[in-house]
Parts: sequence; C-alpha cells; structure tokens
Amino acid sequence: MNDYVTAVLDAATNPRLAGDEAERLRERLDQAGLLAESGERRSRPPREEAARARRRAGRGTALSEIVSEDR
Repeated sequence: MNDYVTAVLDAATNPRLAGDEAERLRERLDQAGLLAESGERRSRPPREEAARARRRAGRGTALSEIVSEDR
C-alpha cells in the first residue's frame, strides 16, 4: 500500500518523473480532479518584512491563555 501511495504522490507532484505507469497515474488523478493546477510562481517576501510580521503576530494574548480562561 505504501508503495502505491508513494507512486501516486510522485506521479502527481514530480513533473520530471517519466514513464508509462506515472503518466497513467497522473492522467487518472487529473480525470478525477485531484491534480492542482499550477499557478503563477510566487516569491518570498523580504526577510525584514517577514520579521516585522512575525513580531506583530507575537503580540497580544496568547491562544493558550484564551483557551485556559474559557474552560
């Protein structure tokens, strides 16, 4: 079972994977609507911007505190 799942995931995600079995699997996944369409490539935000967002996200009341207070 693990070999089959690995083959399915490889066929769905690895465009360099060539071969008849991989093509058949990819086609079946596509027909079932299980393949995601590739969108436009995105780039990472600048490090400074990510660091600022991380700092802002770390402020305020912690989720664990909210959960424990509501119990």
